[in-house]
Amino acid sequence: MHTLIVISCGLILLALTLFIGQKLGISRTVLAYSFVGIWLIAAVANGTVGVLTAGQPLVSELVIGSGVFGVPLVALALYLRA
Repeated sequence: MHTLIVISCGLILLALTLFIGQKLGISRTVLAYSFVGIWLIAAVANGTVGVLTAGQPLVSELVIGSGVFGVPLVALALYLRA
């Protein structure tokens, strides 16, 4: 359940980044790079908390973390392709 919540937060962050950035007139490329950097930091922080405080094994956090990081990036790639 936590994984779905974090992925949903990533998709909401993506939508907000693109919406606010376009209203400010920032290019799509700059917005994409900004989102990837912000989301990478958030995903790594989420995985770190999972390993250090929740007691999750590092290997499982790496596997789940790649999905958490990847789903919003796929959505971003589909948006940029259109």
